Amino acid sequence: MIKAIIMDMDGTLLNSENKISPATKEKLIELEKKGVRLILASGRSYTRLLPYAKELEMEKYNGMLIEVDGIAWYDLSLGKRHVLKKMKPEEIYSIFQYLMNLECETMACFDDGLFDFFPQTLRPIKEKVRQEQHLPIDFPWTAGPWGWLADMRDGYPNIKYIHKADEITMPINKLQIMQDEDQLIEIYNDLKATYGNKFEIFRTTPRQLEVLPYGFSKGKTLLYLMNLNEWKEDEIVAFGDGENDVSMFEIVKHSFAMGNAKEFVKEKAAQTTLSNNEDGIVHALQSFEV
Repeated sequence: MIKAIIMDMDGTLLNSENKISPATKEKLIELEKKGVRLILASGRSYTRLLPYAKELEMEKYNGMLIEVDGIAWYDLSLGKRHVLKKMKPEEIYSIFQYLMNLECETMACFDDGLFDFFPQTLRPIKEKVRQEQHLPIDFPWTAGPWGWLADMRDGYPNIKYIHKADEITMPINKLQIMQDEDQLIEIYNDLKATYGNKFEIFRTTPRQLEVLPYGFSKGKTLLYLMNLNEWKEDEIVAFGDGENDVSMFEIVKHSFAMGNAKEFVKEKAAQTTLSNNEDGIVHALQSFEV
């Protein structure tokens, strides 16, 4: 008997248009009405998760959020947030400085905003995208998981562009690093070798890395919630497409990598389903009894 479903967001629950498909929404709400709890587990903070939770009526059905890859969780029925860890500016100063010398964009994210550094060599690329897409003059310069410009003001309204690491003046949740896929693989290997014993470093999409406090993950926070609710490993279904989802796969019996996931993620899941653009979650859930 399935008691809870935990899902990553980008590339998993959300399709390529950043939306929950009608079929997936209908299926998940149908299961909630039967008593199944939903958990959204994301690198996003609660500010960027709450609109989707509302769409799925999760407050009504005692849903939960695992935020920023496990550093916080949110009880929607009580409207209560539990923060487990934040990183002080001095904790990330060295790695941020290190990243500033690489050809990538680096963001230090806090609950409702971020500090963004990108080298000037990337500005012409961003300017070209801005012109080609006819974006308004106030459109943010920030990159996103799928391209060199992305508007994340719905969840991160406070964006500060910085030039030095010491301009980061408050505790942060995570670092996220943006670059095209081939170069990002090199950055990932470099960071794992240099800082892998000090931070958790994950590939979340083909062009995005995330750096978290050491010892924190979606899986560890899921395990905490499982113990809290007395759920067994065979009573949870987990869905994901990124390396930061593997920690969830490791502690539940029923894990699904999305069809759009990279092979190194699929190898860690019990099964593979259809892609996020083909209602892969609905397809996988058809075989479970509720």
